Amino acid sequence: MCGISKSKWGLWRRTLRPSELWLVSAVALAAVIAAVIGQHAAPRASLRDTRLSTLLDGPLGAKGLADALGKLGMGVEARQRPWFDWNNQRSGADSLALLALLDVTVSLTEVEERVIRNHVALGNALLLAGQTGVERCFGYGVSPFRGWAADTSRPIVLPPGIDFLPEARAFVAEIPFDSLIRSGPFAGEECPVLFPSRVDTLLRTEGDHPVVVRLSFRSGGLVTLVADSRLLSNEALRETDAGLLVIAWTLFSDPDLMVVDEFHHGFHARRSILMVAWSWARTSPLGWTILQLVAAAIIALGFMSVRFGPALRVVERRRRSALEHLEALAAGLERAAGDDEAVNLFVTGLARRLGRRTALTAGQAEWNGWLSALELSVRTADERDRVRRLASLIGGHGGRERVLDTALAVEALWEALGKQKKLRPS
Repeated sequence: MCGISKSKWGLWRRTLRPSELWLVSAVALAAVIAAVIGQHAAPRASLRDTRLSTLLDGPLGAKGLADALGKLGMGVEARQRPWFDWNNQRSGADSLALLALLDVTVSLTEVEERVIRNHVALGNALLLAGQTGVERCFGYGVSPFRGWAADTSRPIVLPPGIDFLPEARAFVAEIPFDSLIRSGPFAGEECPVLFPSRVDTLLRTEGDHPVVVRLSFRSGGLVTLVADSRLLSNEALRETDAGLLVIAWTLFSDPDLMVVDEFHHGFHARRSILMVAWSWARTSPLGWTILQLVAAAIIALGFMSVRFGPALRVVERRRRSALEHLEALAAGLERAAGDDEAVNLFVTGLARRLGRRTALTAGQAEWNGWLSALELSVRTADERDRVRRLASLIGGHGGRERVLDTALAVEALWEALGKQKKLRPS
């Protein structure tokens, strides 16, 4: 299989000319460069994100609020875990932190709502923006303004020193006591209501609808309810005077730390590196380009794995025997008109293998003298006949047959004499 795969790879490489390979490489490089440029030039995904999160720097995010508080010396912590263990894990100064739920997109559980409610009951501060579900634990809710056709907005009464604020789209509404009884909060089915001892309206519309209220409790706890969460967005802080009011509301209880709920915005602390990489690949232009290149490579491999013809035969290489090598050498020398040279080389090789250290010349007299001495040193009549046969071939004539007979005679003598002690005839 390995041989076939290598053959396919080589066939595929041979089917593409160098110019085509350069063209494919140039197209891939251009796609990567275009993706990198698009990554910087295209609008970021956070620009379209509507979550009021301190981790987002888009128009509807709240990262500007976190940065402003940080410059004022107040710590901001993005909590990416549920609230179940808040009262158990916090101690000391951290337990007195300002908790902030900014228009969460995922509803809290009833257990988490009770944890937030108990945080206020212990004398701590809470900031709620938009519809979070926790405001009902204090007997209040958030309702949007509605007109005859669609949602509407109302102008806000500007406080002293404020020149411009966006119009409000929602207002704070007190839940009737009868509705609280029918919903069963006192039976423990929902969050038990913690009634405030004082209610202050911080911002209202021209129609006298409260937009921002502060609830004070006998335990010292404070809850700031902001009906229209747009007042805390990056866009409002940058383009209006809402930042002056939001900073004052946040710093009213003089906290050292604000803990913002990011878990119910979909930001989880435990995310594997694979999930983060997959999310980046699906939401960024460069990631999309990489996914497309990977898909193209997989398709190309799929086409390469399909056989469009018979299997290629692997050339079987077999090492030639000594006689085959001699025959090929004799034929080559014959075609080069080197019969005498071939015979001379064969006999010289035999002489060296039999122990003669000095090179022999091609003279007939010296060959005859060496072969005569070799004939006297052999033991059997068969070996002597082979020596005589070799002597006749040296002085004879002929073409390919003479060279082949000389090679065979040399090999026969070597097989007979090589097993014995090397002879050194003079």
